[in-house]
Amino acid sequence: MSHYPPVRKVTDFEKVACGDFITGTISKIEYDDTHKFKGFEGKEDRISEAVRLVFTLDGYEYPHRSRWMSFSLGEKSNLYKKYVAKLVNNAKPDMHFDLDALLGMKVKTIWEDNGDFQNLDSIYPNGKKLEVDATAPDEHPPADDDFPVEHETFEDDDMPL
Repeated sequence: MSHYPPVRKVTDFEKVACGDFITGTISKIEYDDTHKFKGFEGKEDRISEAVRLVFTLDGYEYPHRSRWMSFSLGEKSNLYKKYVAKLVNNAKPDMHFDLDALLGMKVKTIWEDNGDFQNLDSIYPNGKKLEVDATAPDEHPPADDDFPVEHETFEDDDMPL
């Protein structure tokens, strides 16, 4: 009796033109609280919060996605350097910024081939940069629990039941 492995399902992904500007819109932002990042150069894999942008590109049928990135706006993070700094006016590292503000933004993208995949190489606003009220990390708006709450005080014999 012969044993053959099952036929592998082959998925063809819609390829975009590389090296040319492709216009589109940021249609969705995907979050993953426990994304597994592969270890670089033999380092251990790590699990952390991650984010990626989903684009609806003009002239293409299917959505296209950025790579998963650490959910950080630190000065060396890809999310900050490659996306936020290029799309948001007066962006600062570690700023207090809601990524969902990018939803619906019209952009110009340039893609590159990377083996069987394609990655976003560059992104620019298709028009003006996004204007936001960006605060520095030590200037975060106060949280609700930063404000003292007036509590009614009772004597032991006045306690409501």
